[in-house]
Amino acid sequence: MGILNAVSNAVQGISNLTKGALGGSLAQPNVNLFGLNIPGVPLVSFRDAFIKSMESWIGAIPLRTQFIVFFDTFPAGLNSDIIRGLEPSDGARRDFDIDRAKAFITAYPYQGINGCLFAQGVNIPDDTLQTDVAPIINNRGFIPGRISGNRDAFAPLTIEFRETNTSFIDSVIRPWVILSSHAGLVARDSENNPELDPKCNITVVQYTRSFQKVSQIPRKVWHYYNCVPTGVSTRNLTYDAESMEQYQTQWSYSHYGVADNLYLPLPDLIDKLF
Repeated sequence: MGILNAVSNAVQGISNLTKGALGGSLAQPNVNLFGLNIPGVPLVSFRDAFIKSMESWIGAIPLRTQFIVFFDTFPAGLNSDIIRGLEPSDGARRDFDIDRAKAFITAYPYQGINGCLFAQGVNIPDDTLQTDVAPIINNRGFIPGRISGNRDAFAPLTIEFRETNTSFIDSVIRPWVILSSHAGLVARDSENNPELDPKCNITVVQYTRSFQKVSQIPRKVWHYYNCVPTGVSTRNLTYDAESMEQYQTQWSYSHYGVADNLYLPLPDLIDKLF
């Protein structure tokens, strides 16, 4: 009864505000149900229950900054010869000479250990469904029934990249946009003609804190399928004060999925480490 007494004492000064409407007090309100007064006595501390829920895996607050981005592959057609064949260029110059830069910045150290090290931010698109009402002629007081309409087309997946000396966005993503515009989005024979397939799958993994000296654990995984870049943002060169350059890219995709890790006994696994 200690919790009940504390709650009762804490709200005694304002409990009279509820007596006129409901009867009783905030600590022990009376709810009038079909003419019967039913005393409602709180059995738990609302604050303690909320704080306790935040200590569990399901109720803990995650950090939105803990994520990585994976590209499952980079198109075979993303090379100097093909891009130069698609775009007018002066052979005496090195326009779209991307082979060496691509080899470095798509290698395992920059893409495989912690995902794409150049990815700075991701905007997960929304998913919306239109609804309408079934019209009734002269419906008078009858409420029209709700019906579903069209599911809206997917908004582009937006990925923001950090600029570095060997620019990932201009050495890989920009030529990729060019390749995609020429190849199109029709089905391709990826095994026999891989240079004509501009698509890839993108995985965004969101992590959360686990325990001290224990690696972070994935809490949510987004899968985007058959992705192609459709645009890169404008460059702004200026003599103003320097700041980290970040550029956005838009990606088209055919479908997506999201998965959690609740199939793993995470609390038990963490407990067994100590």
